[in-house]
Amino acid sequence: MSKEKGKTIEVKNDSGEVVKILLKKPSSRVLTEAQRISAKIWTDCVRDKIMTKQELNNFMYENDIWNHSKDLKQASISNEIQKLEKQLYVGKDGQKTMKASEAKNIAIQMRIQRAKLRDLIAEKMSLEQNTAEAIADNAKFDFIVARCSFYENGDRVYENLDDYNDKADSEMSYEIATAMAQLLYSLDSDFEKKLPENKFLVDQGYVNEDLSLVNQDGETVDTEGRRINEYGHYINNEGHRVDIDGNLLDEEGNYIPSIKYVSDDPEEKPKNQKQIRTRRKKQSIES
Repeated sequence: MSKEKGKTIEVKNDSGEVVKILLKKPSSRVLTEAQRISAKIWTDCVRDKIMTKQELNNFMYENDIWNHSKDLKQASISNEIQKLEKQLYVGKDGQKTMKASEAKNIAIQMRIQRAKLRDLIAEKMSLEQNTAEAIADNAKFDFIVARCSFYENGDRVYENLDDYNDKADSEMSYEIATAMAQLLYSLDSDFEKKLPENKFLVDQGYVNEDLSLVNQDGETVDTEGRRINEYGHYINNEGHRVDIDGNLLDEEGNYIPSIKYVSDDPEEKPKNQKQIRTRRKKQSIES
């Protein structure tokens, strides 16, 4: 656990008012109570035939939900990330200099590989979150949040664990729980920025504060340097949405016609949209 004894955060309550919340690190007594709740929940889960992590692990291998091939894939991706990191900061074959563009590409490849690794790990973790241990750990954490969150005047934010569970889905409770996790487990809010590849990209000005790739003008781009908006949609120099080839799209992503349609009969005069609507209206009245 973190060595911090507490931290103060500002959050918005249900009325939209900004309030200060003091989060205290749990005392030995609170930890003991939390552990008892965790143990009880774990026992209840086992009694209700909810798998433990070991049982789930065995089940996944037996049913090929997770296999040794995925273990090898995870190790391979991790090794590739380490290899790329060494190239980025040390170079290869004794090289003393490296083009910034080459280094940027290496950093981007590291990002891609790390995303693959996270997706693979998340696949396994998504299954483990419903084990007896995970449910018990969540109950322990919820109890700590309920008992160790205070307003400036010293009043508890939550009357008890049930009160916290009733309000757990609120934005305020989410921010409190996130801050408590950082306090207890030393989670670094700037963790992403401290990754080797992102540290390089930040130092070289290739990304903005949100770690999104940018061009020399500070405009958000994709890995190929094509401009994109905050939603990841391609845009042109005027800021209009386009496809990957630069063709105009509307806000829903549909193509905007850029060609003129002509009749198959060369002697027939082309009809504009107004003429077509007038004809349809006339036909409707006659019928």
